[in-house]
Amino acid sequence: MHSTYFLLFFEFLKVGLFTYGGGYASLPFLYLMADMYNWFSHEQLVQLIAISGITPGPIGLNMATFAGYQTLGLLGAFISSFGLILPMIIITSQVFRLYRKFSENKYVKSILYVLRPTSCALISSVGVKLFYNLILNNRLDFSKIDYIGLALVVFLFLLTFKLKRDPIIYMAIAGFFGVCVYFLK
Repeated sequence: MHSTYFLLFFEFLKVGLFTYGGGYASLPFLYLMADMYNWFSHEQLVQLIAISGITPGPIGLNMATFAGYQTLGLLGAFISSFGLILPMIIITSQVFRLYRKFSENKYVKSILYVLRPTSCALISSVGVKLFYNLILNNRLDFSKIDYIGLALVVFLFLLTFKLKRDPIIYMAIAGFFGVCVYFLK
């Protein structure tokens, strides 16, 4: 049991240490954790992403807390959250001190320039893998498709591009309709 606590801490320490680009950049690590350990499934990872996106606070920290809670309860939530933020605290304090000194350095600018699209590519690859595993790998059982939810996703996706409002508005709309539809069933 103690080794599971250490392993949970160590895995989220790695996430905190090697993730650049926000909470969604931690998805490749979480996807790998779902494959390596029996802590949560790919389906639960999708739920974890959804819950983390609509709850207040940093998405990465919300995901770590939720995954830790899924794994080892309240103490697991604390351990995984602490493991995630520890590198951030240490690195941020050091980077802030050094950034002021090297912010105009061409090598620093080059590294930051390359890290942005790399983070986007990692996030996209996890999205494709989750889509494949959850939809295509299950051979599209049409009796299990939630057509109301699917229509809501398509509608809000199109509305996002048409109106270009803050994404939190669309999450609130989706949450409202989700509660209305699924409590009325």
